[in-house]
Amino acid sequence: MEKVKKFRSLKWALMKYVPICVMIAIIGASLIGFGTNDLQDWYTEKYGVYNDDIVFVMKEYNGSMVIINSDEHVKFTKETANLYMIYWIICYAQCILIPLWIFGCVAVTGAIFYKRELKKPITILLDASQKIADNQLDFQIEYNKKNELGTLCNAFEEMRCQLDKNNREMWRSLEERKRLNSAFSHDLRTPLTVLKGYAEFLEKYVPDGKISEEKMMSVLAMMNGQITRLEHYTQKMHAVQKLEDIAPDEKEISSKQLFSMLDETGNAICREKFFCHYFSDQKMIFVDTELVMQVYENLIANAVRYADSSVEMECTVSDEMLRITVKDDGKGFSEQALKNAVQPFFRDEKESDKLHFGLGLYICRMICGKCGGNLTVENHDHGGKVTAEFLCKSFCESR
Repeated sequence: MEKVKKFRSLKWALMKYVPICVMIAIIGASLIGFGTNDLQDWYTEKYGVYNDDIVFVMKEYNGSMVIINSDEHVKFTKETANLYMIYWIICYAQCILIPLWIFGCVAVTGAIFYKRELKKPITILLDASQKIADNQLDFQIEYNKKNELGTLCNAFEEMRCQLDKNNREMWRSLEERKRLNSAFSHDLRTPLTVLKGYAEFLEKYVPDGKISEEKMMSVLAMMNGQITRLEHYTQKMHAVQKLEDIAPDEKEISSKQLFSMLDETGNAICREKFFCHYFSDQKMIFVDTELVMQVYENLIANAVRYADSSVEMECTVSDEMLRITVKDDGKGFSEQALKNAVQPFFRDEKESDKLHFGLGLYICRMICGKCGGNLTVENHDHGGKVTAEFLCKSFCESR
């Protein structure tokens, strides 16, 4: 089993370096002190510098450098003055070298700490922020240390993922809207062409009385049928457009109550064809019941249209997902339908219902997506099978 790393703050990481820095600084300062003292003793012994009890002052006297103490004036040469200047430098060297050594230790420790703890995450974050500013989101931020910068990198990665998800969703929505508008324009052309043909027919023959009343009524009935189709068509399109802006309103409901609603609706639509099965513990869940029922009613209605003798529904709640599966014992989905059934305006070649526009499963897929789930279409051993998934957070077991 992989060991979980504990969170360690940067201040505690810095504390690992501070004792080492202090220890090296103390050792170095001690060596400098002892070294300069030893050098001073060696220099005094070699060049015969006076005892430390005598206070020496170098001063220019009558054009020559002399040593002045409390008792006497000692004249000495320029060379002797240089020797005493070197002696003075050795005496005070440690006052300069020890602070420089301590400053150097602090600087090196800071540089090592920056290189090992700060440089990599800062570089990663700067690079990530530049890519995000350039709208390049196809990358990943990886920094696994458990500290403040690791937390910041994880937050950046979550932000990047969300931005990427939003961009993809926006792109998908725009592409889907283009496809929808294109399909809408294409399908709208057919009834308009039919109506135009009937209008031209009436305009040509009615003024001259060359058309019987029976034929005229027949043409008007066909025109009225096309107008009714257009009305249904525009209503469906309006419903689709509204779904793009829908926001799920999740409310608390028990799974038992939801199952009861599904059972009642299924029996009302299917009558004697309906069977239901439940495979989950009774619990309280959060879900938008109206959207769930809208999808369910659509799936049941579709299943009834294609079923030979029975429609079966299975409902489960597990892994924070509500799954509703509707099966029928009909001929099942064709290969083309399995690929395109959830696309807008898809209709099977053998479909005879002119008021069926191929938007039902597409609307169901949109609703499931808005609710954090998905819609899948497949075949089973004895017909078609459609599964709708909804994200539903269960928070307690019912008593």
